[in-house]
Amino acid sequence: MVVIFFNLKEQSKIINPVLEQPTEKVQPKNPSEVTIFPADPVRGVKNGAKLTIVQFSDFTCPYCAQMAVLLSVMVAQNKDRVSLVWKDFPLAEHEQSLPAAKAAQCASLQGKFWDYHDKLFQNQSSLSDFVYESIANDLKLNMPKFLTCLSNNETLPLIQRNIMEGRSVGLDGTPYYIINGRVHSGILTQTELNDLLSGY
Repeated sequence: MVVIFFNLKEQSKIINPVLEQPTEKVQPKNPSEVTIFPADPVRGVKNGAKLTIVQFSDFTCPYCAQMAVLLSVMVAQNKDRVSLVWKDFPLAEHEQSLPAAKAAQCASLQGKFWDYHDKLFQNQSSLSDFVYESIANDLKLNMPKFLTCLSNNETLPLIQRNIMEGRSVGLDGTPYYIINGRVHSGILTQTELNDLLSGY
């Protein structure tokens, strides 16, 4: 089980009230019961997909970066069959996990989550405040709104809710997927993804 604790001093007062709740106090859920919130970014079919993939991921996780490429191709090739739902699960050992998650969700408020998501993974080795602003500029986001979103932690509640959703199903690391209600943890190969798709 991953113990979630962020070492970012400027975030500790905001995040700790949620993250300090002991795992045993989280109401357990079956994976099929995980809540998909209206603000969760979705790639592919919005409703009624034959294959729904709920992914808990971290922008600083190298395995998540590998999977992002495979999943992007899979969804692009099966836009009418697959729904890919993103849920942030920033990990304690990665200093930039939370800032990256907040930045991507701020981009989501301007309809650019997936573009921002792709660029974060492409720049995974150099994530920083400068990179977050540079990506936002490259995507032509409204910069005052983006920076205000970051400074006011406007997207933090969604991130917190999804951390708790992950903990409710006993999430033990990233990447972690709930695919049509069934759990798949770690790297999935292209063949495994194709096999999953062929079953629906």
